[in-house]
Amino acid sequence: MQIQNELTNYFSSSFDYLPNTSKLDLEVLKILSTNEVSFQQVVEIINKDHSLAARILALANSPVYGLTKRISTIELAISILGIDTVKDLVIGFSIINSTLKDKDRYFIADAFNQHSYLCGYISQLLANDFDYPVKNEAFVAGLLHDIGIAISHRYLNKEFKLVSELKFYKKINQTKAENLIIGKTHCEIGASIAEKWNLPEPLIDAIRFHHTPSSAEKNQKLVSIVHLADFIASKEAPQYLLSSEDEPLDKSIISILNIPDESYLYDVINNVSNLISTVGLY
Repeated sequence: MQIQNELTNYFSSSFDYLPNTSKLDLEVLKILSTNEVSFQQVVEIINKDHSLAARILALANSPVYGLTKRISTIELAISILGIDTVKDLVIGFSIINSTLKDKDRYFIADAFNQHSYLCGYISQLLANDFDYPVKNEAFVAGLLHDIGIAISHRYLNKEFKLVSELKFYKKINQTKAENLIIGKTHCEIGASIAEKWNLPEPLIDAIRFHHTPSSAEKNQKLVSIVHLADFIASKEAPQYLLSSEDEPLDKSIISILNIPDESYLYDVINNVSNLISTVGLY
């Protein structure tokens, strides 16, 4: 208990060093935060980042929008997605990038980016399937769900490595190892950071409860969508940790999402996995 308290106190004292939005691309955020941002300004921001441009195009060509013709320009992609949606996406990607540091054997940044993007992409697909009204919110929630892992790797690196070693040798899951070493899970760490960044409550809940959707008092539908998307993405995207998170699927999402039964749930998982393979995101 004494060690646990010391680690918790250490985390609390280290919290002031965790990133504020001031650490992000201030020019981009300043432009995007105003209601007067022009269509052309958003185009110019996206065109400066080839990776971002590719991801925006991939989203515009998502089956969610049901287009028969491929979208190949940023201008048309913004027209399809809507300028407010694109602003949210650019801010989400900026937050992800602000937390990353050089990769090591415990954390592969490129693979983390791929997992985060895929989880966002799948969350958007599931939002469409389960009639969640704000598709772009589902994407950003999926994109940012594991932000606590990136934060821990960058700012609690010693503890992060201990968590990784404990998982690897004792074969326990991510959240159990984090509780033992840090006294907090990456879900709690990520949600605390999201609050510090003044993100909307639905996104904070999705980050905090993405492994335990039945624990969420609000926004259970969005949390369940991200939980399911994370479960699928963990099987489809490259592994970015020393060993996988290995968190179980919370069957409470069956009732939360009004899924007929467990067999139907696994049909959804298989269908989305097949679709991801067909789209060939990686």
